[in-house]
Amino acid sequence: MELLIEALIDTGKLVPLLLVIYFLVGFLEHRYGDRMGDFIVRFGIYGPLVGALFGCIPQCGFSVVASTLYVKRMISLGTLLAVFVSTSDEAVPVLLSMPDKASMVISLIALKLVIAIIAGTAIDLVIRLRKPAITATDSPAENSPHTEEHHHGCCSHGVACHRSDRKLLLIHPLQHTAKIFAYLLALTIALNFALAQIGEERIGTILMSGTIFQPVLASLIGLIPNCFASVLLANLFAKGVISFGAMVGGLCAGTGLGVLVLAKENKRWKESLLIVGLLLAVSITAGTLLVYIEGY
Repeated sequence: MELLIEALIDTGKLVPLLLVIYFLVGFLEHRYGDRMGDFIVRFGIYGPLVGALFGCIPQCGFSVVASTLYVKRMISLGTLLAVFVSTSDEAVPVLLSMPDKASMVISLIALKLVIAIIAGTAIDLVIRLRKPAITATDSPAENSPHTEEHHHGCCSHGVACHRSDRKLLLIHPLQHTAKIFAYLLALTIALNFALAQIGEERIGTILMSGTIFQPVLASLIGLIPNCFASVLLANLFAKGVISFGAMVGGLCAGTGLGVLVLAKENKRWKESLLIVGLLLAVSITAGTLLVYIEGY
């Protein structure tokens, strides 16, 4: 009972800020969600930069858009990868709601942005050197997808700017906050119980704490196509169970529903596996380098 009460108090403190953040994100999705896809298509070789910037928005809806655009060959592989890597999903709101960890958010976003731009640009450069036609967009104006019809928010809710959808500005942020609160409460209870029964040192050993292999495990967790993974990684970092570098690596691999949409829509399953492999390689490499720099 004591663990439950403590978890309720700790998690309840986060709700007001989570509400503010999700109302803001909901407004941005509702107002601009149907334009983001068309916007990024127009940037050609600068796609990875623009895609990485959009991916920084703390929701996974744009990773879904990017997957759809890639399947239609409207954006390059490097742009898709940049969006995937920079997507922060729920980790940003969760960390912002923790006073002692909020200062880390700027570093997190900046690092993921740099990693995304470097990885995406490098991939496009390699492909362009081998096959120049691959990264070219064929008449964007003609083939531009109707993102108003295809864009979905992070929970697959529509965000097209119609009057009938404006209730989403109120309902979805409340639902999203409630869902994340439930995740946080369950995770806090579980982590507090594990720390009490097993001990922080033993949990750290299980999660390879103090080794450069921790980013590998974190990246595999981050690859889980659900916002639960990013919430878990943020909580593990807040509890001191994983390092900042491992968290960054894990969050670089997190795409929300983006990977699921790619797997569903892309008929070239080998290509989808290659993209997931590239995403993992970038995430593990970045996380490992950061852990090494931290001195693990």
